[in-house]
Amino acid sequence: MVTSHAEVDAVREVLEGYARRGVFRGFSAGPPRAGKSTFRMVWYKNRPFELAVDTAKGEFRFVNLLPELPAASPVYRDLKAFVKARQASDLPEHRRIDPDRADVRLQNRQGNVSLALSSPGDLEYGARKVIHLVQEIFLSFLAEGLNLEYAVGTFELDPDTMQ
Repeated sequence: MVTSHAEVDAVREVLEGYARRGVFRGFSAGPPRAGKSTFRMVWYKNRPFELAVDTAKGEFRFVNLLPELPAASPVYRDLKAFVKARQASDLPEHRRIDPDRADVRLQNRQGNVSLALSSPGDLEYGARKVIHLVQEIFLSFLAEGLNLEYAVGTFELDPDTMQ
C-alpha cells in the first residue's frame, strides 16, 4: 500500500482536533518519513506521551503507555480484559472498537506496556479509536480499585483528588 501525504495529513488533522478541544494539553507532530509519523502530546496527569503512526500499515502505537506494570500483575490481567471488552457488541457504537475494522494489541516488555491499534484502510477510524481507547484507560480503568492504587503509585497522584 502506497501512503500519500493526504493520509498522513488526515491522521494529523484528527489528532489536532483533539488538541484544539483540550484533550491534550500540548501537541506536536514530527515530520512524516516514508508514511511514518510521530506525534507527541501532554495528556494524562500532564505526562508526555508519544504516538507512532505507520500509515502504510494502518498502525497506531503508544510505546510505554503504562510503565512499571508487571506482566504477571492483576492490574495487567484486568487491563487485557478491559481492552478486550471495548470490542464487545453490546457497547454503543461510538464507544466500541469494531473487530472487523481494527485490531488492538497490548505488549508488555519488562513491565512497560505498549498499546497498538491497527486499522488498515481506515486511518481516520483508527486514529479516533486509539485516542478514545487510551482516554478510557486513563479516565475509567485507572480510576478503580487496584488500578487506582497502581495509578497513584506510578504517576505520583494524590488519591484524595482522584475521581
